[in-house]
Order: sequence, then structure tokens, then C-alpha cells
Amino acid sequence: MPNKTNACKTDPIHEEFGDDCLLNMGHKKYRACMAYARALFQFAQITELLTPITQGFSDFMCVWRDVPVLREFLRCHAIYRNSRKASMRRFFESFVHRSILYLIEKMIDNQHTDLLPGVYHAFCQMVDEVSDRRRVRVISAFPLSNLQRKRLQDALERSLRLDVILNNDVDPDLMGGFVCYTDSVKIDMSLKKDFEKLRSQILSKPCEGDKKI
Repeated sequence: MPNKTNACKTDPIHEEFGDDCLLNMGHKKYRACMAYARALFQFAQITELLTPITQGFSDFMCVWRDVPVLREFLRCHAIYRNSRKASMRRFFESFVHRSILYLIEKMIDNQHTDLLPGVYHAFCQMVDEVSDRRRVRVISAFPLSNLQRKRLQDALERSLRLDVILNNDVDPDLMGGFVCYTDSVKIDMSLKKDFEKLRSQILSKPCEGDKKI
């Protein structure tokens, strides 16, 4: 029986690249991401190390996001692959599980390191499936405060009866309120929706002074 992870309630990598990370790549890249993610996920399940591997992958991706020179180093063909892999082991083996380093080494061999965000997304989706967890994308007119996040998250968890991770995007056109996306479900609680509904009602009713032609 797989271990359930106690990941934090926000995911910086998902917020950085958006939930469409996998959908915006071509078919071959998508299949490659899924293959890498599935291999890591299956290993994590078999060894019952899902929690430390998930946390280690998240920690590494935070560094990958925040340190551009690391991204350049991983894909630099002027540096021998073995040198890049040795450097990865030297710098990250103290806090990243060796299975993740092995995955990255294979991606270096195949010149696929640019696919790391997609692999991370795919891996997280697989973890969510066995962890009774749902990722919800919340679009709001302004960034949600910590208190607003907590209240919305609690309400969604009560409604869905699942652990919820919120990713917040900002769209000033909403004017107020928010829109939630989870899987194929959309929950629209924005002022823009209310204004459009009011506009539709006004335009559909003739004024008293209108003359029929």
C-alpha cells in the first residue's frame, strides 16, 4: 500500500509554470515526460519511499527554478556528460534522493533536461492519484492573502472531501471574486460573471418605450 505524502498546501513549481505545462508541449515531449515520471513513481511505490522522493523532487525543482545557472549547466553540451553528472551527485546527494539524481542523469544522457518541469508535473499528478489530493487552480483579480487562501482551501476540502493544494494566478479582468479550476470542473464566483449575466438580462428585455416594427 503506497505511502501518502504530507506535501505543503502550495506548490511553487506548479505556480511558476502553470497547470498547462504538459498540455503545451508536443506529443513526443509529452510521452517522454510521462515515461520518466512513471519510472520514478513506480520505483517510489515499490520501495515505499514516496514521501521522501516527492519532497526531494520538490526541493530540487525549487533550486532548478531559482538558479538559472543550474539550468544552463545541465544542458551545456560543451561540458562532458559525465562531468555534469558527477557535479550533480556532489552538490545534491546530501538532500536529494539518489533515485532523482539517477533520473536527472538519464535526462542528461538523452538531452532532455529541459523537460524537468513537465516530468515534475506528471509525477505530481501520479502522486495525487494515490494521496487523496486535488490541485485547484484559483484565478483572482488580486493575489490571495494567506488568510484568503486558508479559508478558500478549507471550504474546498470540505466540499471535495480531499486534501487540496491551491495554485493562485492573477487576472485583473475579473474585477473581483475568483474562478476555480479542478480537473474538468470550473467554479465561477467572479464579479465579471455577474456583470455579464446582468448585461445579458438587460439586453434580452425590451424597454417600455421600444416600438415593435
